[in-house]
Formats: sequence, structure tokens, C-alpha cells
Amino acid sequence: MAEPIIKLGSKGDAVKRAQRALIERRYLPPGTEDGVFGPVTLNAVRRYQTDRSVGHFWAFSFPLTVDGIVGQQTWFRLTPETVKKGSKGSSVRLLQEILKSYADPQLDPGAVDGDFGPHTEAAVKAFQASHVDFDHNPLKVDGIVGPKTWTALWS
Repeated sequence: MAEPIIKLGSKGDAVKRAQRALIERRYLPPGTEDGVFGPVTLNAVRRYQTDRSVGHFWAFSFPLTVDGIVGQQTWFRLTPETVKKGSKGSSVRLLQEILKSYADPQLDPGAVDGDFGPHTEAAVKAFQASHVDFDHNPLKVDGIVGPKTWTALWS
């Protein structure tokens, strides 16, 4: 199910989900997920989008427009789908680009081709073995890139 477009003045669970993702990426302070898309959330969304816009390191092949609106592209970066061995597509390509950006041979997924194969799985497991989640707990080393691993990857 696609997430709804949210912007200044929006309220509800979708806003809470976006706020939580922004908190986990340190764009909002903990405890600020109130479900109201006000000026503080707007500024956080704009900062998040700016860091992932054209010309910035975290843009990769999926740059965001800095408009303060959480639409399809921003949701894709804030809450990417879970991927694992056998997955294919844009989320896998994003994962591979992020892993490559570390320039660490252990985290090299091989070709950035959108195909989650054995090299990508090994790189994910190496990343998981050496990183923690938002709450500073070790990531589960399972080769599956779900919400905690995406957050640690700074998607």
C-alpha cells in the first residue's frame, strides 16, 4: 500500500510514521512524533530532502526535490521496502549504492545492478555485524534489510 502524500497541515498516522523515521535519522528530537505536520516537521523534512538532493552525497541515483512534502520519492527514501536475497529493483539499487559509498571491501555489494545476489547479501551481513540500530543495539545479522538496517544505513 502506498503511503499518502503529507505536508504542512496534515495530521494522522502517516505523519507519525514520517516523524518516527525522521527521529531515527536524527532530523527530529526523540518524542516529537505527535502526528501533526507543523513547522518543526516541515523544517526536518526539508533538511532531510536537502541532504539527499542533487549535488549532495546522500542523493545517489535517487535525489529528492526539496519541497517539504513527503510524497512518493521521499517515502521511498524514508521507509524503503524490506529487501533480501532474490529481491530486485530500485530499493536494491539504493542499498547497493549506499554500501558502495562506504568504500570498504567488506561492504562492497559487487555490481550496482538492482539484483540482491550473494555479493550483496555478504555485504549486508558485514554491515549488520559492525553496526547498531537507533537504540544502540547490535543489528541482527541475517542479510535482510528491513527498517532497522535501512535506518542504520541512513537511507
